[in-house]
Amino acid sequence: MTLMLNDPAPPAGTEVGRTPESAVAPPAEPRTREPRTAAAPHRDQAIDLIRFGCLVVVVILHSMMSAAVLGPDGRVAPTVALSTTAGFAAASWFFQVMPLFFIIGGYAGITGWRRTRARGGIWTDYLRARLRRLAVPTAVLVVIAGIGLSAAADMGVSSELIVEASRRIGQPLWFLAVYLGLSSLVPVAVHFHERAPRRSLAVLAGAVIAVDVLARTTGIAGLGYLNFVVVWPLIQQLGFFFADAVDRPISRPAVWTALAAALGLLGGLVAAGVYSPNMLVNLNPPTGALVLLGVAQLCVLQLFHARLNQALNVDEPSAESTMVPGEAPAEAAPTSRTLTAQLRARVIAWGNTYGMQVYLWHMSVVIVLIGALGWLAQTAVGFPTGILLDLPTGTVAEFILPEIESGWWWATRLPWLLAVMGLSALAAMAAERIPFPSEQRLAAVGRSLSALVRAVLPQGFQVQAFSSRARAIVAVGAATMGIAIALLVGIAPMIWTVVAAGLLMGSLILSAGLTPLRQPAGR
Repeated sequence: MTLMLNDPAPPAGTEVGRTPESAVAPPAEPRTREPRTAAAPHRDQAIDLIRFGCLVVVVILHSMMSAAVLGPDGRVAPTVALSTTAGFAAASWFFQVMPLFFIIGGYAGITGWRRTRARGGIWTDYLRARLRRLAVPTAVLVVIAGIGLSAAADMGVSSELIVEASRRIGQPLWFLAVYLGLSSLVPVAVHFHERAPRRSLAVLAGAVIAVDVLARTTGIAGLGYLNFVVVWPLIQQLGFFFADAVDRPISRPAVWTALAAALGLLGGLVAAGVYSPNMLVNLNPPTGALVLLGVAQLCVLQLFHARLNQALNVDEPSAESTMVPGEAPAEAAPTSRTLTAQLRARVIAWGNTYGMQVYLWHMSVVIVLIGALGWLAQTAVGFPTGILLDLPTGTVAEFILPEIESGWWWATRLPWLLAVMGLSALAAMAAERIPFPSEQRLAAVGRSLSALVRAVLPQGFQVQAFSSRARAIVAVGAATMGIAIALLVGIAPMIWTVVAAGLLMGSLILSAGLTPLRQPAGR
């Protein structure tokens, strides 16, 4: 009988290299600050801003659609707002930004992998930083939210509300599960893209069409979920094409034609009843409508990327430009344009650092705010009539939890959004500062666990070691399972928090022991 264990990790004094980040890598992970051996690559500010903007759009959408009402029995009932509002389906064509986000993710992925490969790195080098960047904040969220829900249950909150809160908190995690899977497969996807880019795209597109046709002709809606494994890789592949073309001259008429064709075909299929006009419906399960929308968004990105970058990158006036003959160079006073550019740069830098945390925590903030407003409304109903400003208690409760889409509800949306965004930003910054074990410490834990297993095994029991590739695959699988449990099962009761967090921590321990990046000779 054979047991597979981790390979011995490098000695404690060995420097653990850091996987190089692409110019548009996902938000940086401050907890893994390690010395760089080379200068950081220049970041594409336009891509950074668009990525952060996509996350903000998602946060705004979720916040606007999250609401609660006070039922006749006085109980708070969470509900969904706006989904049946006139014009919501048309508006969804603009705020459905997930295809654009995955296009940018594809651009970041292929750029990062090419940098890693150029430095002599392998797949495990590429994977280590990306797995930690996604798994660490998710583990922190799962643990804190799970403890919070457990405390709420102990305080007497109904099990129905606990289950609903658990579901809402896990709602954003589907994206992380997909993004983690795609990130782990970037080297394979890039391999096929570089060998046969059009053929790779055609195969994925054909698979999407086949799944859509199969689901529609059989009437089995569940078959549509097969598109999770082809729609998002296809959209990521669009990001590969953008990366290849970003520094090349483009034919603007051709891009405009492609944009019109994609929107025209999408509109025709919607009009024919093939796809829902609501792009949120086309998200779960994903359909070919998202691919066509992604092509349109790619065209818009291609048309305006360079101009946006030019607008964001404002050079400081040099000292030489302000020199007076015969006098020492004087430091140029910053202009309003320069100050504005510096402010934009700080916003973009903040988004790079905290954007993913804001995305992860915004639904927890929404749940807490709805719970607080619901408690206030229930308290108001319990007061005698006229005790508050001589108003009927029902009016006071409706003032706190207004009827959805009423005039007062719309009037309170801006303060509501500001509260959600502000508290989410604070939660993101606080979560980012929570101490978390370093890669070196996690690798030491892995070595200790391996030694413990060897110590308790019967004498003569053969032990073999996992290869780095096998350990990386197990690490990705464990992280994906942990996220999937938090998403599909929830984090309440507490046992599911423990299971999900345990899988995420296990993935981090496994990935921490992967072979560090090898530098080329002479560096």
